[in-house]
Amino acid sequence: MAYNTGTAATLAELITAKFIPEQFSLEVLQTATPTLVCADAFTHRFAKQLKRGYKVSIPVMSAVTTTEVTPGTEPTAQDAKGTAVSITIDHWYEATVNTSDLIDVEQGPDYLDAAAIEAARGLAKKVDITVSSAFSTLNASSVYGSDGQTFTDDIFIALVETLDEADVPDDGRFLIGDPSTRADLLKIDKFVRMDYINGAPTTNGKFGKIYNSDVRITNNLTAYSVGNYGVYSHPDALGVVLQMPPRSRLFDLGWKFEQKIICDAAWGYGELRETWGLPYYTRSA
Repeated sequence: MAYNTGTAATLAELITAKFIPEQFSLEVLQTATPTLVCADAFTHRFAKQLKRGYKVSIPVMSAVTTTEVTPGTEPTAQDAKGTAVSITIDHWYEATVNTSDLIDVEQGPDYLDAAAIEAARGLAKKVDITVSSAFSTLNASSVYGSDGQTFTDDIFIALVETLDEADVPDDGRFLIGDPSTRADLLKIDKFVRMDYINGAPTTNGKFGKIYNSDVRITNNLTAYSVGNYGVYSHPDALGVVLQMPPRSRLFDLGWKFEQKIICDAAWGYGELRETWGLPYYTRSA
């Protein structure tokens, strides 16, 4: 008579309660970090200011103007401080896997690696989805183009021009699109020819810099109707704070003859400079 394996996955008995959380957390962190597209693109420099609690206050500076010097006249000081904004840590999600007491030792490492990858994908996807939901609010919620539009060179140039006119710094800008954006770009000769992209052609659809901007592709954008909301932006348009990177804990449910590995993460995001990002419609959601 065979044992009833139930619905629990299998993991080696000899993997200790100390090894599982530490190794699992490391695997999840190493796997999740490179897969972040939306969250990774925006600034994280304010995360270190979150010592305790759940909110980070961020100063936003105002433009300082010049005044012609008048001898004998005391200059009037200007307040360079604008209206402060804050980022609230209001997203806390988990990805949980379970294991069985009855397993083969050889199966342990393979299962652990696979489970860590799946947990990482789940958490990274959720982080990106929540951050991308803010794209449509940038630029006073004014979205460039029309829903379902094909991404063209003219659209890209118009996005660049809009940020230029808003005095947005050129360094660090990026374009985030979806698979339909990638497909549209692949049809534009100047974006795939070797002599246009800094002497190096695109490889496997991964674009380098176009108009001095990194091009990022993800499936985790927010849908409008026919297409999604993409964005052309500077990193400081949004701020992202990961209060708690993915951590893992093991719970032995002896009365159920299984263990649970719970992996969770907490984060928040906020709009810093709304005119430093310009949302646009993609062709297909």
